[in-house]
Amino acid sequence: MNDTFNAKRFGFVFRKDMLENGKQYTRLFLTMLGVMTILFLWQSFDYYPSRSHYRDFNVDLLTSASILFAILGILFVSTFMSPMSDKTKRIAYLTCPASHFEKALSRWLIVTAGYIVAFFVALWIADALRVGICATRYPDIDVKFLDLGKLFHPGDGFAKGYLFDNASVFICVLSAYLLIQSLFILGATFFEKAAFVKTFIAVSVIVLAFIFICRWTILLSYGDFYGFEQVLDSFIDGNEITPKQAAVAATSVMSVFTLTNWTLAFCKLRESEITQRL
Repeated sequence: MNDTFNAKRFGFVFRKDMLENGKQYTRLFLTMLGVMTILFLWQSFDYYPSRSHYRDFNVDLLTSASILFAILGILFVSTFMSPMSDKTKRIAYLTCPASHFEKALSRWLIVTAGYIVAFFVALWIADALRVGICATRYPDIDVKFLDLGKLFHPGDGFAKGYLFDNASVFICVLSAYLLIQSLFILGATFFEKAAFVKTFIAVSVIVLAFIFICRWTILLSYGDFYGFEQVLDSFIDGNEITPKQAAVAATSVMSVFTLTNWTLAFCKLRESEITQRL
């Protein structure tokens, strides 16, 4: 018998989570839809009366959608450990006949892939509502749907009408989001209650401490930031690092840290489950 992963057993765990928390997920979806609709309508009512030629409204909408995607996604992954948030849920979670891996994978898929699907469904509905309402209010204006194809330019270099200049920059930004998301997933395994707030405080303290240590290390080693800047410039000039290479390198480093955080979150989840059983 496979004690690590069984497709039928995993399907049972996933279905059980969706049935038990279906109302909560529905409320979250409707909240996300409401926030998007209000924001898109507010932007539309501000833009269409004037229709400034200096603004690309599609890029404005893509910017708002991207910011919402990041903020709401981080808030949602903070619920990673919600099945262990109180005694009743904890008992139900611990007595579920499934492996540690199946339980962790089920939660991970819901707060990551499940969120992405829900977000884009809500985005499509919110945009359709925006187009319908604005087309009625401004009948003389050709109100267009959001063009997701303008999210990033597939080639290299600057291209007008795109949110990101090229795919490398887009992937780098996406990797940064996944890294932050993984930190909040990891934080949720340490802080079962008020996970977002506590993780945000912990990450902020760590980042500030890192900046403080780096600052004093540079001052002690070079005397001032000018000397460090000269060394850094000579290193960059000597190696001729292109912006694309820098983006690829940053993406690779962030991907390693993201996978590490996900692995640590699984280990902490398994440890918590064993501790609670004992």
